[in-house]
Amino acid sequence: MDLLRREFFVSNDRWVAVPLGADDAPALQDFLDANPLYSQIVNGRPFRPGEALEEITDVPPFAHRQAHAVAVLDRASGAWQGFVSLVDGLIDPGVCHIGLFLVGSAWHGTGLATEVYTAVEQRARISGARWMRLGVVVGNVRAERFWRRMGFDEVRQRHGQPYEGPSTSVRVLFKPLGAAGRSEYLACVERDRPDSP
Repeated sequence: MDLLRREFFVSNDRWVAVPLGADDAPALQDFLDANPLYSQIVNGRPFRPGEALEEITDVPPFAHRQAHAVAVLDRASGAWQGFVSLVDGLIDPGVCHIGLFLVGSAWHGTGLATEVYTAVEQRARISGARWMRLGVVVGNVRAERFWRRMGFDEVRQRHGQPYEGPSTSVRVLFKPLGAAGRSEYLACVERDRPDSP
């Protein structure tokens, strides 16, 4: 299957983002296995066999419009550079949620993560999203710094999350994409209020 023919969102001359289906799970698993750093930090172990298929096929337990699994590939060679899972309309139609955002270790510090996130945000704006949302595990310092640089703010922390690593706490972050800020967001996404269970 020629993944490069299925462009998903605005890319550039160096990389292309393409949607994935269940048939692409072996290729994603190879990428995850070659880039275990995220899972090592969050779960204290490499990615498990079969985790790629879960990333592609799992859907959130909350109301949502559509879930997407997206590969980031080198435009010339087709080599994997990253993976992004997105959920449109999570909890509220105006929320675009980033599940897993993973750039291969070889591309850390190259600006690829910023380029890919910028494209994700541009797609969300075009699709009518009012806010971006994600969770970052407390102690994943590189990710925490990155999302702050991208303009995200913490709205709450959730504790006792199902991670296997040293932290089971997650910072829930959001970013307004227009004039509707924190108070409007929390009015629409009650789950993210600091006082909600």
